[in-house]
Amino acid sequence: MIAWRITKAKRARDLTGKGAALDGGRWNEVDVPAVYMGLSPAICSLETFVHTNRYPLLPLKITRFILPDDANLYLEPNPRTLPEGWAVIPPDRASMAYGTKWLRNTQHLGLIVPSAVLPLERNIVINPAHPAIAKVTIDAQFDFMYDQRMFLKR
Repeated sequence: MIAWRITKAKRARDLTGKGAALDGGRWNEVDVPAVYMGLSPAICSLETFVHTNRYPLLPLKITRFILPDDANLYLEPNPRTLPEGWAVIPPDRASMAYGTKWLRNTQHLGLIVPSAVLPLERNIVINPAHPAIAKVTIDAQFDFMYDQRMFLKR
């Protein structure tokens, strides 16, 4: 399986999940490590853009990861079984509790979920505490920057 991630250049290879643990995220509570990736470069761009309020000043990288091809390592729940309000902005306790319970269970390497930005796309939350994290490799890395038109005032 291929997954993508856009980060500051200095964090491009970091799979510890410490960044997400600092503030928590849609699928993890504070102090619970998680690594957020998208299953396409386009959804990574949208997901990171919605958290950006100005043109980035630091260099960014988009990294393509190769995840182990064992279906048993991944959980993809039916979207109808996700907690009510999982996509609300800002993220609420229900989705954070759901993901935290999944992360602490350490049964799966990845949790595949719809994107709150574009539910037709899918993201994957990687559990850095799962033993298979050692099998995640970097396939390629590219410089990344948003198109300047995305920041034009309209």
